Amino acid sequence: MFTNNYVRLFWQRLTTPLVVVVLLSACSTTGTTTMQPDPTATSAPVATVEPIATIAATAVPVTTGSPQISLDTSGIAAGFQTETIAAVTDAEGGPYWGVMPEYTLLTLQNYPISNHLLTPQIFIYPVEELQTVNEGTKPIVASLQTLIQSPQEISPMPFLPLLNAQQVIHAHVQYLDFQDGQGVRYLTQFDQAFIPINNYELIYTYQGLTSDGKYYVAAVLPVSHPSLPADAAVTGTEPAEFSSDFPTYLANVVASLNPQAANTFTPDLAQLDAMMSSLEVK
Repeated sequence: MFTNNYVRLFWQRLTTPLVVVVLLSACSTTGTTTMQPDPTATSAPVATVEPIATIAATAVPVTTGSPQISLDTSGIAAGFQTETIAAVTDAEGGPYWGVMPEYTLLTLQNYPISNHLLTPQIFIYPVEELQTVNEGTKPIVASLQTLIQSPQEISPMPFLPLLNAQQVIHAHVQYLDFQDGQGVRYLTQFDQAFIPINNYELIYTYQGLTSDGKYYVAAVLPVSHPSLPADAAVTGTEPAEFSSDFPTYLANVVASLNPQAANTFTPDLAQLDAMMSSLEVK
């Protein structure tokens, strides 16, 4: 449920300097990872913000020591590319939010949504190394561990990869097991200013842990719904509360999305659930 506490938390966070961070860069074992900026969007009130960074990488073979991954993408994608992204250490002098261990990245091919801010990807992080090299991830891992033991909705819900924007909503929260682990899926959007919830930014995410605690699974999958605007542009047709009471606007959007059937979304949420349930990491 979208609670008043969440509304207050978002309102406070959005009017103070952002503390949510982004993985600015990472290098694969043979290539590089690049970021694509968020197009400038008009919003009311207007805030000066940095582009939300996206993560893309060039596919390279998984190294021998990488986890073996199985995933049934039937009905969602033609398949996936698997990559090993090299570690970025603090010694390299980059920002602390860019510090990450070596991890495995899956990029889905021929996904049904192509016009979106984010790429359909699944991140597989080694938990011990993740928390060792970037202490900022410890609260996220701990939060997910707690939720798996005691399923509930909190604000914000745990989320990786790190982004330089705020989690403004969560909807359709459902706890879901995969082949060798447990986790939670939900719909969300990350923003830096007051903009509409829209189909260019809305995502389905799955955040999970393998049963042995070794790997953290983070899926970032574009999703859309016909009730939402195509993008973040403010057109003047938004509900009155969008300008007068933005937290109420967010709460109303969540209240309208939660009862929508899974098959009214693209892709079908049930198909995304089935794909994530098929995941095996060993």
